[in-house]
Amino acid sequence: MRVYRGHKAGINTVVVLFNSRSNLGGMDILGGIIQNLQLQASQFLAQFRNSRGNISIQIELNPMNRRAVDIVSDIINNPSFEAERMRFPNPNNVDIIVDSFGGDADSAYHIAKILNTHFSGTITYIVPRYAKSAATLLVCGGNKIVLGETSELGPLDPQIYQNDGSYISAKAVKSTLDLIKKQLKTREKSGLELAAILASRLNPLVLGQYDSSLDIAKKYQKELLLLRMFKSPVKVNKIVNKFAEGFTHHSRVIGCEEAKKIFGDNLEVWESNKEEWKCLWRFYETNRNIKDLIGVIKLIDKHNNQ
Repeated sequence: MRVYRGHKAGINTVVVLFNSRSNLGGMDILGGIIQNLQLQASQFLAQFRNSRGNISIQIELNPMNRRAVDIVSDIINNPSFEAERMRFPNPNNVDIIVDSFGGDADSAYHIAKILNTHFSGTITYIVPRYAKSAATLLVCGGNKIVLGETSELGPLDPQIYQNDGSYISAKAVKSTLDLIKKQLKTREKSGLELAAILASRLNPLVLGQYDSSLDIAKKYQKELLLLRMFKSPVKVNKIVNKFAEGFTHHSRVIGCEEAKKIFGDNLEVWESNKEEWKCLWRFYETNRNIKDLIGVIKLIDKHNNQ
């Protein structure tokens, strides 16, 4: 079965196919497909681990929040994980496969520190596709970062938690403040009115958190980079300032070539034809297909309950 991401017509067709009670067996078929894909994903991960000679952990957290800390801790402290880890020739090495759009900087820092404590060998953060914002902060806590042509890091842009459960980008707050200042400088009526409207929409608590959030994120990144990757505070300060101030917006793509210039020898770029990368990409792609199918099942269930 081929699933089209965001293709509403295709999804509606699937909903119609499985809408009637006579076709409820179709849900079992989808469940069987997901189980087969999960088995394939496990096989790809096993192949990847064997080729690397050490254990690996997948961190797929969206958003990365305080609950994520518990999840990672539960994984690495599970007796079965510990037993599996010891079967590898390098049990103190670990590959962390990251797929996350980011979230809470405090959580990313905490996860990196936990992993640093549990693995005394080489910690390699590998990004098949996304490690944005707080996830970029996370991958700074190892010995090495591995990217491919599809990989994306992002600016150091902490997300400020809102009362409604959502997050707002610190860079978005800064851009709004800059726009207010610009309009105020015009001293024109229209500019003053626009500045007043923008100011009225900013939560005072968010304004108070903006400077402190960015400052904390910079301190976190500096500490994590000095854990294993770099010894020079001067070099680290340049990297931190680049991520905090050198990019224009939250979703800015920092691809493998640009990231290589920033991290130097501490970042490795794997070619698409490299066997480990091909195996890793199959693992990522299979997990993506699983998520798509789960999304289809949720849509069908929602449709049937309407």
